[in-house]
Amino acid sequence: MILSFREMFAKRLSFLNEMGFTDIQIDIYKYLLKNRYGTINDIKNELNYSYTQVYHNLLFLEKRQLIESSSESKPKLFIRINPKIALTELLNNTYNKYRDNIENINKEIKIQESKSGHCERDVSFYHYSDTILAIENFHHLFEITQKEIIMSSLPPSLLRRLEPSLYNAFLRGVKLKMYFSQLDYEEYPNYFEEITDILKKVRVELIQTKEKTCQLIRFNDIIVNMGNILIDEFYLNSVIFNGNETYHIDGFKGPFAKQAKKMLEIKTIIKKMEIEYPKPIQNVLKIIDEFKSIKTRDLSSRSKIGGAKLREILEFLTNSGVIEETLIKGDKAGRPKRIYSISDDV
Repeated sequence: MILSFREMFAKRLSFLNEMGFTDIQIDIYKYLLKNRYGTINDIKNELNYSYTQVYHNLLFLEKRQLIESSSESKPKLFIRINPKIALTELLNNTYNKYRDNIENINKEIKIQESKSGHCERDVSFYHYSDTILAIENFHHLFEITQKEIIMSSLPPSLLRRLEPSLYNAFLRGVKLKMYFSQLDYEEYPNYFEEITDILKKVRVELIQTKEKTCQLIRFNDIIVNMGNILIDEFYLNSVIFNGNETYHIDGFKGPFAKQAKKMLEIKTIIKKMEIEYPKPIQNVLKIIDEFKSIKTRDLSSRSKIGGAKLREILEFLTNSGVIEETLIKGDKAGRPKRIYSISDDV
């Protein structure tokens, strides 16, 4: 049986009810999915709603970035945004809100259990067949990383999802290394170019080895790769993958990580490379070097970077010993000025 447009959209868009959309809003959105655009009168005549109902609910859909309006035409047109992009972004935003709520609940439980004298159980093994849950666990582990994160060849799709947390760890001064071999990715002759593009915001040391950095294992009657993510010589995470698809991730807490690190270090190194500082950091360094010493306000003006982002970069470069910070107190009351210059040790 062939479904009509209305029946198909009713089936596909039922999840919007669960996200707080009303039946009127969903009906209007269905109309725009089918017709691509429409005026208030077009929609109210087709759906038999009042002008006010259509108007206010169109504003709601526009606020949620599912549609956009064109004021150039008279009367105003309301146009659907590419549904794949709009609905994916909507789901991502909703997911992030749920994640934040869950994290707040988790924090509150920890506070309450701490007050009540409960001890949190220390888990030494974990397993994820759901990649989303595994990524969340990595975000948490990267947040508490103190020294280093070492990776062997990993699927580009997984690296792309880990990149934001790797970048934040990098800015905190965590050392990042990645071992890889062309034998790990024979079907990816341009694997090096792909991972450098993914990690272009992160300063990571890339180490190419002659031997494979992944193990071949049997999984569901097929031969697949098993790569590693080692954290502070304390956490060993084994990633089971084939090509660009990740199947599941196991994690261990203990001496296994140190042993796995040694196994990578004894491999025959073909070459070592280091991805340069990200462009914003390079720009900040270039300006500081050009002016020899410069105030925060002037640096912000010339680099077009301000606020928390600039403070984050300056804190990273200062902690890394690349630049020096000097505080100068003025004659008047107020906060001292901060002057930055390239460190003599660089």
